[in-house]
Amino acid sequence: MFNRKVPVFIVNGFLESGKTTFIQKAILNDQEMKRERVVILCCEEGEVELENLPKNVCVHTIEDKEELTEELFFELNASYRPTCIIIEYNVMWGMKSLYECPMPKGWGLAEQFTIIDATTFAAYFGNMKSIFADMLRMSTRVYLKRCTRDDDFKYYKDNIKPCATRAELIYMSDEEGIMDIMLEEELPYDLNSDVITLNRENYTVWYIDMLDNVDRYVGKTVEYTAVVAKPDYFRKDFFMAGNMVMTCCEDDMQFLGFVCQYDNTERLEEGTYVTVRGEVAYEFSPEYEEEGPVIYASKVTVIPGQDKKKKKK
Repeated sequence: MFNRKVPVFIVNGFLESGKTTFIQKAILNDQEMKRERVVILCCEEGEVELENLPKNVCVHTIEDKEELTEELFFELNASYRPTCIIIEYNVMWGMKSLYECPMPKGWGLAEQFTIIDATTFAAYFGNMKSIFADMLRMSTRVYLKRCTRDDDFKYYKDNIKPCATRAELIYMSDEEGIMDIMLEEELPYDLNSDVITLNRENYTVWYIDMLDNVDRYVGKTVEYTAVVAKPDYFRKDFFMAGNMVMTCCEDDMQFLGFVCQYDNTERLEEGTYVTVRGEVAYEFSPEYEEEGPVIYASKVTVIPGQDKKKKKK
């Protein structure tokens, strides 16, 4: 999807969550950055300002969503010839405005980091669930700052992971820095059974745990009901088996599933409801463009009488 010669890093989060401090520490502490020509695009001004930056770092600030244009990116590219871009983004503008803005040839999204202030998480999440879902969807790491040992870390995970299914959650406190948090959770199914059988109620729990703790499942057989998706770029004999899952709110539904290999994939129709039984592997998959869970299906049974729902390709 992207040419990654000039990596673009997005840092988002609500106002005063700690984005600027995160960027400044990341730049000053990373020796590799000293060899780069870095452009920081600030899309909002908080209480903390970027200061005492190395000479190889340039800062450009915009104050209005309308300034975020293709012309701006091309001007930055022509003026600075950057080798690294960092965008401190205003989530109130909507992430779509950034994702869909054309970038110069050679620029490509590398990673998106979301910074969250744990002390205001409940208030923001309770009142802005749709914005939270939008902010988190493409994140690769989520930093929860200003945590304490008394916090409900399961509450954080249960509400963030459905929105940022592939993101790593990093808990941080002012006293300890990065916190080593191990959550003791009881899964709603038996990991030791010959076939781990999932249902609609525990599908989301299983999906998230597969991403977070895939070692628990590798080599084991799972069975679940799903909808068939067959994007054009999938290899022969491969399809996606997943379900529509509510993330942060009822208005924010995502199709979440895993790549499956099945010898008779050509007989499966897009949007068909099926029951999949197969063995879990963890390997590089061109469909993911990275390593991830792949289910080698031994049996796929079409469920009759279900309406077909087309998935976007």
